[in-house]
Amino acid sequence: MNRRTTALAAVAVLSVAGLALAGCAQPNAKPTNGAGETEAPQLPLVGWTDVPASNLEQGGTLSLAVLSSGTDEGNWNIATSLGANVEVVNMQAPIMGTPYKATKDGAVEPDPNYATSIELTSDDPQTVDVKLNDKAVWEDGTPLTANDYEATFAALSGKNDKFDIASSAGFDKVASFDVKSDYEFSFTFSSPYADWQALLTQPAVPADIAKDPAKWGGYTTKPLPSSGPYVMSKIDNNAKVYTETPNPKWWGDAPKLDKITWTVIDQGSQAQAFANNEINAVDNVQDVDTYTAALKKSGAKALNSGGLTYSQVTFNGLQAPLDDANVRKAVAQAIDRELISKTANSPLGVEATTNGNWIYMPGQKGYTDTVGEKLPYDLDAAKKLLTDAGWANADGKWTKDGTELKLSVIVPQGTKSNELRAQQIQSSLKKIDIDVTLDEVPSADYFTNIQNGKYEMATFSWQGTLFPVSSTESLFYPAQKPGGNGQNFAFVSDDRLGDLWTQANAELDPEKRLKITQQINEVIADYMPMLPFYPSPNISIVDSNLANYGPSTFMGWASDWTKVGFTK
Repeated sequence: MNRRTTALAAVAVLSVAGLALAGCAQPNAKPTNGAGETEAPQLPLVGWTDVPASNLEQGGTLSLAVLSSGTDEGNWNIATSLGANVEVVNMQAPIMGTPYKATKDGAVEPDPNYATSIELTSDDPQTVDVKLNDKAVWEDGTPLTANDYEATFAALSGKNDKFDIASSAGFDKVASFDVKSDYEFSFTFSSPYADWQALLTQPAVPADIAKDPAKWGGYTTKPLPSSGPYVMSKIDNNAKVYTETPNPKWWGDAPKLDKITWTVIDQGSQAQAFANNEINAVDNVQDVDTYTAALKKSGAKALNSGGLTYSQVTFNGLQAPLDDANVRKAVAQAIDRELISKTANSPLGVEATTNGNWIYMPGQKGYTDTVGEKLPYDLDAAKKLLTDAGWANADGKWTKDGTELKLSVIVPQGTKSNELRAQQIQSSLKKIDIDVTLDEVPSADYFTNIQNGKYEMATFSWQGTLFPVSSTESLFYPAQKPGGNGQNFAFVSDDRLGDLWTQANAELDPEKRLKITQQINEVIADYMPMLPFYPSPNISIVDSNLANYGPSTFMGWASDWTKVGFTK
């Protein structure tokens, strides 16, 4: 299942890893409660070690695999609903650039290849001024100017429904766009918008394309014109092989590689293609068999980092007994998240970590382990919460008003990772005398049942973004009815969240915003609609001489494609 991605929308992921219990027989030591508790370990933010360009060969071909192309998905324009796909974005990264680029710790900074200055010049009204690099050009040599950004912003505003767009978030709040010169523009918001930087992480589209809905959506078999260090020089949609070579019009540092090839190969075949030297890396490793097989290649090495995807369990707040917040909190405190993390990650050579925040991922500024602080793994505390909620324990069963406390977890058929997490929830809750059954449904019905409220507990994953405050709101607020639009699959909320999120989305002072988001986390902990488990790692197996390429939490597979190459 491909994972959709937009700048400001969290994305549900059915499965992030088909993992096995093999090799994980010994459980983690249980976390301590109270004084002396140690901070949870974190995965590295970047999986590779930087190698200076002077230590790289000039030339060579980097061969990579993807699960699908823009042609397969229906569009190469990543701003369209069809093109906003992880695979399509990844393979076009060497041919695109934006005024802002991600840093290793999840912040953003101006990319001097595209912008010499980005400044928030006014808070009221909120206005941003951008000065472009006047050396930047499209692949045909045409200057990349403010007019291109103006047209792109207009297309993404959502005001013209003839444009197919993945998201209008933020762009729909731009009240005016002022082209000051070919290489300078400013834009003003109709109301304060804290995630304004996200708009400048969207690649510009040439104005003549961005002004025409037919052209905008017409890139069904080839990419848009390049504005990066490489160009797509050969397209074979039949063989599904795509070749990028250095852009002769590129104005920045010269790329090290002669060629990058992308071949569509299914996940199960990539380890063999790697062993056959058909590709130089296996990315997004998601199962033990692939991990083990790829590492058998001579000279192969494993790289890992944290990621923006995390697993969790959502509680249906409309289904008794989970309609009681105390019951939800009791269940949360009885689930051994560290053991679940170790079972998933240790077979892939990754240190087990947990995620204890509903907005930020480990490694992002603002991350705090609110779950560990407010609702740590504590079986005695879980039992007390159930007692406080009116449940009585006798003969190994909890009862209330003649009803026995039993729960179920919905599981999609054939998805091992979901099944294993459900089994571990089952095992954890058995320790406090709560029986849990696994409700297996066809995978095609899984999210449909969740959206319609036909479940009690569900364990799937969410994929986050660089701008998590605005993108996570819909997961928790407002409450929604089963079968309705939205992403709040717990179907319950807390009235305090509305004002808090309004404040957070409008607060332009980063430190003040962090304080608001911490309040949001504490409110969520108070009514417990969803318990996060662990951040899913990004894992690659690569040839040992491949440099400046691999997994990272925030920056994609390379921080600078001109520096990707092979060591001397």
